[in-house]
Amino acid sequence: MEIQRIPFTTREAWFAARSHDVTASVAGALLGVHEHTTAFGLWALKSGLLAEDPTESKPARRGRLLEDDALQVLAEDRPDWTVTPGGNEYLRAPALRIGGTPDAYALAPDRSGRGIVQVKTTSDFVFRKKWRDEDGELVLPLWIACQAIVEAKLTGASWASVALLVVGHGLDLHVVDVPLHEGIWHRLVGEAKLFWERVASGEAPAADYARDGEAIADLWPPDAAADTLDLSGDNLLPALLDEREAISARVKADEKRLAEIKAEITAKLAGATAAELADGRVITRTLQSRAEHTVKASTFPVLRVRAPRKAAA
Repeated sequence: MEIQRIPFTTREAWFAARSHDVTASVAGALLGVHEHTTAFGLWALKSGLLAEDPTESKPARRGRLLEDDALQVLAEDRPDWTVTPGGNEYLRAPALRIGGTPDAYALAPDRSGRGIVQVKTTSDFVFRKKWRDEDGELVLPLWIACQAIVEAKLTGASWASVALLVVGHGLDLHVVDVPLHEGIWHRLVGEAKLFWERVASGEAPAADYARDGEAIADLWPPDAAADTLDLSGDNLLPALLDEREAISARVKADEKRLAEIKAEITAKLAGATAAELADGRVITRTLQSRAEHTVKASTFPVLRVRAPRKAAA
């Protein structure tokens, strides 16, 4: 497998180097296991229909700034390991159009060959919620395992680990080994081939309406010049509109009931800022200040459904 190594010194150069590939960080989307990215959203991005947001998210910024700290903790916790930062180098397999940027490489006395280390950071709250199973055992998300497997393949590593830095009152590091399953790699290669064929043909993968709403809205903003569509042959839309109306009615009823409950609780507190219940729960009602702020002008689409026009008598 031919591997290209592309050095970069700026974030813009890194974006440019990876723009033509499915990168390790989103490869799990091809298998439908990525936490943040879907195959449809990735297709829209790589098709040039949507632009990658250049703004660094808060979790991404945290991960970038704490990466060196995580590797330092790893060196302290595993003093027999030789850990080397990955450096500013993007690796890609041009024939597969798959690429990645390893965080670090490692040598360990009890393991043969060189390994890659994928650094992740999270808060202690998210760690308890998403990284532990019902028995409290640490479970590696599948999309992160896919990322480590891709980076191991691109670098020719013989093993891979994820170094998870949990940020709370302290810094706790968890090292999780990732089995390099050949089956997952071959499936990713096959899905990547199909993905790029779809990009070339313009055939979108199925959208996940529970997760792709924002991408869909960005792809199709309202066009005032467009003709009115004839969807009279769509048998699903009437049922969808009926369901939408029923849910809206339930939401309004629930909001009304919530307002009634709030009023009744407020009356029972009679001005007190706290009250204890027999089951141990505590109700508080205190004043909260909100800083003055100005809402910027914005334009956004509004979806409405108009009732059919009555036929003339």
